[in-house]
Amino acid sequence: MMFDIIRCEADPSKHGFESFYSYDTIKGRIIQVDNIHGAVKHKNKKSLIMLKDHAFDEGAIKIIGEKKKLCFLIELDRLIRMKGVPRAIAISKLRNFLSMCVRYGAFYSFASFAEKEEQIRSPGELENIILLFGLNRGQARFSQKMLKHYL
Repeated sequence: MMFDIIRCEADPSKHGFESFYSYDTIKGRIIQVDNIHGAVKHKNKKSLIMLKDHAFDEGAIKIIGEKKKLCFLIELDRLIRMKGVPRAIAISKLRNFLSMCVRYGAFYSFASFAEKEEQIRSPGELENIILLFGLNRGQARFSQKMLKHYL
């Protein structure tokens, strides 16, 4: 049972997913903030939250993990499109951020936000990309199933 958020029309079963969520339909349910401190303000709401910067604050992630309400939504498309040093920095920040999420039990999920059907990756491909961020296979699979609980 895998899920993804995309920006185009496609048949999920053709790509190995149970369901796709259209970004245009659900964008009102995603809270976008600049950093982790903006996320803490929403700690008591059951919602998806997207950070523009994954620099972490251990105390803030601990608070969010204790509340068990928020789920961080990580946009893989943005990381894939980045190049060079900015990409390396973003991936490094994300690895550190995710290790704090795992340590304190904060929820996280990933979405591809594919803009064309050709850009849709299979669940296995997404899982392997997620492994590059320092998570194990079980954590990667769990994160892909989290979308269902928030949308």
